Amino acid sequence: MLDVERYYRVLDLDPNASPEEVHQGYLDMTWVWHPDRFVGHPRLQQKAQYKLQELNEAHERLRSQSAANGRKMGRKSKYSASPPPARHAPSPGLSKSPTQRKPGKSTPRTVNTSRPNVSFKADPIDDWLD
Repeated sequence: MLDVERYYRVLDLDPNASPEEVHQGYLDMTWVWHPDRFVGHPRLQQKAQYKLQELNEAHERLRSQSAANGRKMGRKSKYSASPPPARHAPSPGLSKSPTQRKPGKSTPRTVNTSRPNVSFKADPIDDWLD
């Protein structure tokens, strides 16, 4: 149990934090300790890499622990593996193919096939750019 307390301390959370609070605490701390924030400071960047490893480990352990606790209590956890929800077929009236239209209710289509006559003149600067 001592490791679990350390993980909560690494994420700067209460030991009775919910899984959502654990995830939000992880996001907050990774924002603070991300190594890319310390690009010009090699010593701080190295420290940030170490802190990020600690944060990742703490988040992973607490996430797996909360998923295991949820399975023990018979409820689904946000972090447990579950299949994605099934997609429903579109309603029959939303997209109609041409064969589903009522006879006599066709709409005339006009297609504009004429193109404007446009010509471009090359400037001497265009030759220089190539």
